[in-house]
Amino acid sequence: MVLGIFLMTAMVPTMIGVNEASKGTRDHEDRRRESARKQRSYLSVQCTSYDGSRQQRLAIHNAQVYLGADRKVYITKFPSPQLVPLSGGFYQHPDFSPGNTAGFVTISNETPPTLRWVYLDSQTHEIRWGGRQDSEGHVCGPFDWTKDEERVTLEGWEGWLAVRLPDDEKRAKELGMEEGQSLWRLYFDEHDDGADLPPGAEALEVTLKRTMAES
Repeated sequence: MVLGIFLMTAMVPTMIGVNEASKGTRDHEDRRRESARKQRSYLSVQCTSYDGSRQQRLAIHNAQVYLGADRKVYITKFPSPQLVPLSGGFYQHPDFSPGNTAGFVTISNETPPTLRWVYLDSQTHEIRWGGRQDSEGHVCGPFDWTKDEERVTLEGWEGWLAVRLPDDEKRAKELGMEEGQSLWRLYFDEHDDGADLPPGAEALEVTLKRTMAES
């Protein structure tokens, strides 16, 4: 019995040291994750299947995500000066509890550049950006990342769609893009039912890859 008590007494400091080291590791990882979530990132589109034509896939695979002055979010490999890269990170939305960084913000192309919210239009299923009032009544999150921290999710899954509407060729010309330089939009299939797209729309399932922006 005496030996057992002696051994337990000798083990206590070691156990405390292990627990403190484990807690320190967790705290360090929490700080790293919090910092990484807020770090600005660019988003690029990755095709996830062989849906659609080869031409459609080539037009959007590895294309970057951009902000338009019309508060819409576009996908293209041939951006005009009127488009700026979406450059954002996870952030606490005013509607969420303290410490809940499940909102998503981006630096806008306004003058001066302003931090704006990225949100899902609850009526059209289109991803848009704007101020707090613009986002009211729409889906502002939860945005998150996949376990490998490489891709973006919304409401717990990757329901992203690259969509090309019938009038997007006209919109591309308005932006100064040349013929053949396709312009697509970013949507989210919230209810996994095709997002109720308008007639004549083209759509491909995609994922959004994060690439850290230089500080």
